[in-house]
Amino acid sequence: MPAAEAASLPFSARRTANPRALLAFLRRELAPFPGRMIATFRVVVGCVVVLVVCMALRIPEPHLSVWAVTRVSMEESSESLLTGLVFLVALTVGLAIPLVLLTFAMDAPWLRFCLMATMSAAGLFLRQTFVIGALGFVIGLISTISLTVPDFVPVPELAVRGILWLWPVFALGLTAAVAANLLIAPDDPEALLREELAARVRAAEEAIGRRLGTRDAASGAGRLAGAGIARLLMLLKSADVAHPSLRARHAQRSALVTLADRLVSAAAALELLPPAPLGADARARLGRVAEDCTAIRRALEGGGLDHTEPGAAGGSPAASGSAVVAVLEQLEHVVGLMRQALGPEGTADELPASGAAGLFVPDAFTNPAYVHYALKGTLAVMICYVLQTAVDWPGIRTCLITCLIVGLGSEGATTQKGTLRISGALVGAAMGFLTIMLIVPMMESITSLVLVVAAGTAVAGWVLLGSPRIAYAGVQIAFAFYVCVIQGFEPSWNFYTIRDRLIGILLGNAVITLVFHYVWPARAEDAMWTSLASALRAMARLTGVTDRASAAVVIDGVRLQAAHDFATAQQLADQAAFEPGDPSAEGIAARERLQRAAADAQSVFLTQLAIAQQPLHLGPPLPDALGDAMRSFEVAVANSLDTIAARATHGAAGALPDLRVRLAAVAEQAGAGIAGRDLAAGVEARVALYRELSPRIERLAAGVTA
Repeated sequence: MPAAEAASLPFSARRTANPRALLAFLRRELAPFPGRMIATFRVVVGCVVVLVVCMALRIPEPHLSVWAVTRVSMEESSESLLTGLVFLVALTVGLAIPLVLLTFAMDAPWLRFCLMATMSAAGLFLRQTFVIGALGFVIGLISTISLTVPDFVPVPELAVRGILWLWPVFALGLTAAVAANLLIAPDDPEALLREELAARVRAAEEAIGRRLGTRDAASGAGRLAGAGIARLLMLLKSADVAHPSLRARHAQRSALVTLADRLVSAAAALELLPPAPLGADARARLGRVAEDCTAIRRALEGGGLDHTEPGAAGGSPAASGSAVVAVLEQLEHVVGLMRQALGPEGTADELPASGAAGLFVPDAFTNPAYVHYALKGTLAVMICYVLQTAVDWPGIRTCLITCLIVGLGSEGATTQKGTLRISGALVGAAMGFLTIMLIVPMMESITSLVLVVAAGTAVAGWVLLGSPRIAYAGVQIAFAFYVCVIQGFEPSWNFYTIRDRLIGILLGNAVITLVFHYVWPARAEDAMWTSLASALRAMARLTGVTDRASAAVVIDGVRLQAAHDFATAQQLADQAAFEPGDPSAEGIAARERLQRAAADAQSVFLTQLAIAQQPLHLGPPLPDALGDAMRSFEVAVANSLDTIAARATHGAAGALPDLRVRLAAVAEQAGAGIAGRDLAAGVEARVALYRELSPRIERLAAGVTA
């Protein structure tokens, strides 16, 4: 697939020392896109307002308050309020815990050492297992750092006062960031949700047009189908907060999200089918579906979720079944339900039933990987604390923060984030150094300071609002720059502050990298195949679904799981490029092989969805011999996917079932004669989909085994 091939390009570029490749990467990442300029402007305004308030009211540590604005500004307008509230709760709890603990441990260094290790481990564990991971992690981070305050502020009263001051310092920054996002050209989450839904309907239109021969370019339906519905659900939740009047239609809008995802998945399956001549009836039915999609898209784009034109009647089953007809029936079914959901009496019958979510991930207390991760991170934190204390250099305490922030689930992820942290710190320090050398000696008022901070914030904000590949570097640019420039309530020419911070960042990165490399190493290159295998096992559950009610639940559950696993595998593949070791051609080839395997797996998945959603079971009962042959084929498909998953993770050499033999048995039974024109058409369509599925599974197996 072209998307997969394009996605594999960064691996080679990232693994080479060619300066042109680096410049091309930076040019792509720093290029403007719609909304980036206004979002950067929001960050600048929020930082400037906080700076003026801090200087006017002489709030201590103003650089932390200004930096908090940049951190929350990474979120979209629709999510900033929720993010700000989560951070505020975490800040309150994270400061209350050390204040209570210091009541007993202020004068007992050994006890504080143990409590620091406990809070660090708890924060890292919650980061991986808590449903709101950021909440638990921020609590652990703030508690751990606050317990070190007595080391450089030995007077208990001053230490407690310093910890208490952190609440208004960060709360001011959080409030300003949320206010800027909500008041300065805010993004309406309901409008964004409608745009996302309309984009999926438009992709379905284009896929149908391509099948009918009225369009030439690819529709992008496959990319949208693989994206899942996580973003749509987040926008739906934000829209309910921003527009309370829409909550009465929450069930209908939830159904729209699910149905739009099913629509684009069916359209992607339609695009994957090989070109074949269509009968007049099938072309007419596809044309009516395209008209329905146009009407639905116009209703979404016009903001009118309460009105849509009457839908065209569905066509009669085709005289001869084909894979296209099977997908066509699914398209007709979905667009009909979308019309109902768009109407004033919308339905939520198609919404999957979701079980009650707990506070922790399902395997939080059974998977030892979470405990290993927490212990590794805690070991790195305490090593840095011992080194900092041994040399009596509290200025390098950023090494502790670095270990806590940079330490992620794998070596590749840790190295990637550490690289962004160092790069951002170096760029921000260089900006701050030049500012102190050339501009600070000429500064005479707060106006000049505001202009300098605004210019530096614009650079950092432009970077942090980019893609995840560079966004974290923007946060570090801002922090390093503010530490240099905002050193109090008057101009300062001190360079030791940024020197200490940089040394702490470098020390923390070195320690966390060594610990993660030698203690319970978890390589992203291994984990990416594990994620792909998890998607394959989820796909194996799609076979043999016969009951319509259970099919909807199974299909939606598998879709969410597979979309999450495919996205995780892609992210891990990016992180694997940062794994320590020789950047050999074998490693690059392995990651590119994963890209191809993931593309093949997604094509298999889309074909499976078309099969699982085909309403064959609604017709007359199948002959026993044919039903047995179909079940045998689908069991073989499930076993094949499980075997391929085992090969992906363990390199197991288990034999794959012979799908061609079982497919031949199905075709033989289907051709033996079936009473009923409707049933014959459905069976032939199912067999056509089986013929598409079998070679794709064989190609997937060959790619994983290579």
